[in-house]
Amino acid sequence: MGNYVIDASVILKWVVGNREEPDQEKALGLLAWWSEGKLDLWAPTLWEYEVANFLGREFAPEARSKMEMLRNLGIRGMALTDTMIEQCFLWMETKKVTFYDAAYLAAAHEVGAVLVTADEKFVRKMGPGEPLIRLRDVNI
Repeated sequence: MGNYVIDASVILKWVVGNREEPDQEKALGLLAWWSEGKLDLWAPTLWEYEVANFLGREFAPEARSKMEMLRNLGIRGMALTDTMIEQCFLWMETKKVTFYDAAYLAAAHEVGAVLVTADEKFVRKMGPGEPLIRLRDVNI
């Protein structure tokens, strides 16, 4: 069984409802495997704010119901620890990433997981050697 941290870019693919959405099938595959107990999914509690913000801007009429559905999934949420915060600030300085994006990777480090993200820009900035994988490269 795998242990993964997912970010908002993956979670949103579960509810965007657009077959043209890149890698949506991969995201739905992760969701299916998780619901079947084949893997564990984690996310810092930040995911709720990021996802709700996007849904409220882009899918206003459906935002509440989509958010309720996502929250009812019971994603294992994580609060930031002092160690995670320190690591995020370090990556902000050295890799020029946002605290928000760094928080997902720090969460992966914290629980010994791999971060799955559809954020190609973040993957490029972080470079090799970190426990992260692009959604499109996940074997589902």
